[in-house]
Formats: sequence, structure tokens, C-alpha cells
Amino acid sequence: MARLISAAAGGFLLAAFLSVTFVMRGPVTAVGPLAHEICEAMQVGWDAYGTLSALPIAAFGVFSFAAPALVRRFGLWGGIAAAIAVLFAGAVLRMMTNWSVLLAATLLVGAGIAILNVLMPVVVKTVWAQKSGPMMGLYTGVIGSSGAVGGLLAAPLLTLSGSLAVPFGFWALASGVALLCWSLARRQPGAEAMATAGSSRNEDKKSAFSAMLSDPLAWALTAVMGLQSLTIYTAAAWMPPFWQSLGMSAPETGFWIFVYLLSGLPASVFTPRFMKLVGNDAVSGIILSVVYLAGLLGWIAGGVWLFPASVAAGASQGAMLSVAFLLMAQKSSDMRRMLGISSMAQGIGYLGAGCGPWIFAMLYEQTGAWTLPFVFFGAVLALWGLAVVASSFRERLN
Repeated sequence: MARLISAAAGGFLLAAFLSVTFVMRGPVTAVGPLAHEICEAMQVGWDAYGTLSALPIAAFGVFSFAAPALVRRFGLWGGIAAAIAVLFAGAVLRMMTNWSVLLAATLLVGAGIAILNVLMPVVVKTVWAQKSGPMMGLYTGVIGSSGAVGGLLAAPLLTLSGSLAVPFGFWALASGVALLCWSLARRQPGAEAMATAGSSRNEDKKSAFSAMLSDPLAWALTAVMGLQSLTIYTAAAWMPPFWQSLGMSAPETGFWIFVYLLSGLPASVFTPRFMKLVGNDAVSGIILSVVYLAGLLGWIAGGVWLFPASVAAGASQGAMLSVAFLLMAQKSSDMRRMLGISSMAQGIGYLGAGCGPWIFAMLYEQTGAWTLPFVFFGAVLALWGLAVVASSFRERLN
């Protein structure tokens, strides 16, 4: 009986963990399929939309640096609870049809997800240390499914309701449920450990982060995280407008973004096996870059190539995120370093990633054509593969 109760408690904590993970991408990917409708409803141009689409990723970078301070003050569990509350507040405010409020609410959504980006992998390292590989794959898989659902449901919910408040409200509801589940899991065994995890040894954490700023391996891992983030948010923000410029409807663009993001789910779960099969991190990175480039070309070609291209790009994207987390976990010898590299890689990495949709928008605005924006996209994919190669030169972070 005791074993059954323990298993049930562990299952509830896992369910709470996954409910939080589920709201970490959908609120962002839901924006792309609504691009035209947002611009019309708010009476703004594509340059303003570029700012809106870049804002969450920039927030991911800026607010990631606050994660270690939150953990020192409230513990790992409390820091995550605070982040979910901020995300929930922003998701609710996005339901108002006002451009200034939408920007502020999007910033709150980005801030909440930023903290979760840093802390949720640390939860895996802390609670499921003996199963960190499979759990990290499951974590990235659910993140991918979150993004897929966001892209798929946005346009149909808008069509059914005729209001932007409904697709945005869906994620307000989901984040509210996540906050409730996380609160109810407070007294589970793993959650009790998280309550105090990281709340001491302040000086050690500060020195670890400072040491990473001068560690080439830490910068390589930061590039791995940042460049893969740039690709997914640029794709989610700009592939729908590109397809719509060719005559595709908003629901159709949402479907292809769904296929793209959903394809990353199994890929991210099986990434540890893929890397083990290849036997070399650098070669794994190069393979994923090449497959994603092939998918990008298929996206541009359109027609019969859309399905295989979406699967190829999506599977690569899902695996790229999993590779980033796996490399950080493998090269961190303890929780202190894991928290430090997670904060640095996602803070600095997302600051750079936030420039992706904006650069894409500026290149399109300046040239009036799609060629240069897609050349930029392809160059980023090549650089990601090189970053994985660079990270393979050393086993452990300083």
C-alpha cells in the first residue's frame, strides 16, 4: 500500500510538471497564424508585428537572468510557482483588444516562460536525476506538443468565435490549470525537495555563473541553445505570412505549423537514442542541420513538398532543442552548474534569438522579397551545427 501511495504521489508530481511544461510554447506559437488578423484588429503594420513576434524571445533572454535570484529567495518550487503566476497574468491580459496592453501582456507571458525555461530542466536534474536522459526527452517533447497545439488551434478558435480573445484565452485557461496543479503538488516528496533546493550557497552560485562567462564551452552551449531558439520562433512567426502571401489560408498555415511542431515531439523524445546511435555529438549536430536545411527548401518550394518538408524541419527542430538540454545536463557536474549554464545559455541565447523574427522582418521590409530573409534563416541553421561541433571539444564545464 505504501508503495502504491508513493507511486501515485510521484505520478501526480509528474502530471503537475507536464501541465506546466505544456504552457511553455503554445502562448507564443499561437501568434503566427493570427498575424494578419492581429495587424487588422490593432491597425498596425508588419514592422509592428515583427516587434510583437520578437518580444517573447527577447523577454526569454532578459528575464532568464532573474531565475537564480528567485531560486535563492523562494527555492526551486517557489520560483516556478511565481513564474506560472506571471505567465497566467499576461495570458489573461492578452485577451484585451488594445495594442499597448497586448505588448505589455506579451512581455509578461515571455517573462513567466523565461523563468520556467531555466528552472524546469533543473527540476529534471533534481527530482529525476537517475532518469535525466529520458525525462529531458519527455520534457522537450511536451514543449514541442505545446507549440504544435498553439499553432494548430489559433486560427480555428478565431474562426469559430470571431474574436482574438478566444485563442488567447485558451492559454489563459491552460496556465491557470497549470498553476493549480503545481500548487496542489506542493507537498509531494519531490516538491518538498524542490522547496529548499538552491536556496543556499549564494556565493557559490554567483561565482559559478561568473566562471562560465569566461568558459568557451559555456559560450558554445549558449550558441546551441540560442540558435535553435532563433530558428523555431522565426519559423513560427514568418512561415505563415510567407505561405499566406502565396495564397494559403490562415487555417492551412496553422495546420502546417502544427505538422512542423508535432513532428518534433517523437524526435525530441528519441534524441538520446539518436545521439547514442550516431556516437558523436558533432556529427549529430551536422546531420540535424542538413536535414533542417532540406526542410526549409521544401517549405519554400511548397506544393507536394510541404508535408515531407514540415516533418523534416520539425523533427530536426525538436531534436535540436533536446540536444541543447542534453548537452547542458551532460556537461554539468552538479545542480549549481546546471542552474548556472541554464540561466546563461537561455538568457544570452534568447536575447540573440529574439533578433531572429526582427531581422527576418527588416530584410523583408527593405527588399520586398523573401530571398534574403530565407538566406538568413539557412545561415543560422549552418551556424547551429558548428556550435554543436564546438561544444564537443570538452567534457565538463568549469
